[in-house]
Amino acid sequence: MPLRKSAARSDDSASQRLVVSYSAIMALTAGFVNAVGILIFAFPVGNVTAVTTQLGMNTANPLLYEGHLLAGIVVGFLVGAAIAGAILAPTRALAGPRQAVVLILEAILLMLVATGLEVSGLKTQIATVGIEPSVVHAIVTAAALGMQNGLTSNFRGMAVRTTHFTGTITDLGLMIGRSRVHGIEKWKAIILSVTFVLFLAGGVAGIVAGARFGGYALILPAAICVIVAAIGVVHSQTQRQSADATVDEPEPLEAKAA
Repeated sequence: MPLRKSAARSDDSASQRLVVSYSAIMALTAGFVNAVGILIFAFPVGNVTAVTTQLGMNTANPLLYEGHLLAGIVVGFLVGAAIAGAILAPTRALAGPRQAVVLILEAILLMLVATGLEVSGLKTQIATVGIEPSVVHAIVTAAALGMQNGLTSNFRGMAVRTTHFTGTITDLGLMIGRSRVHGIEKWKAIILSVTFVLFLAGGVAGIVAGARFGGYALILPAAICVIVAAIGVVHSQTQRQSADATVDEPEPLEAKAA
């Protein structure tokens, strides 16, 4: 029994570290993408709350904003989250092949936006469809962030939001307010704090890179998604091999005697 309890604690600690690492990198990426989106589209593609407010304002006064662009961001984010949910539904793992598929799809979408924004031939092809290129780019970017947010929201034990932080600040405030009675779960406080700080850092990096490289700046977060996907698959395989080796090991004599 002590061996089992020790192994369970070790697994929990490893899972918590994985969630912290995953969330931190994804928050940095989302902050970067959102900053580039604001620079290019003048709207926060990862903040559906702000976009919904602007959409309501546009309904009252259509001269304020481009309503079809705002609606496209909301729909794109929703579709992206739905795709992530469909892919991740059969699994409870924190990292593995299905999570890698979501990240690879996000990377593909970001690459499409990066090339579509800067390659004149693609701009012309998009224009022939009858939809403004900026609307298509905003929808695809929002879908990429929706997929990412769906991925981190699927973590067991704690749904982590990496594309917007109203809920994060609320959770931190509640945790601080309840701390005298309930204490503070350190690992959750770390996740909330780290994701907020790194989203902010990603925003700084995104605005600098976007101002210098334009849409091509989105190649960097796309590459990060691919790297994280590869690391996740390797981690999953290592965990599976470790679990198989543990099952194959003979039970210690002390445990049998107990």
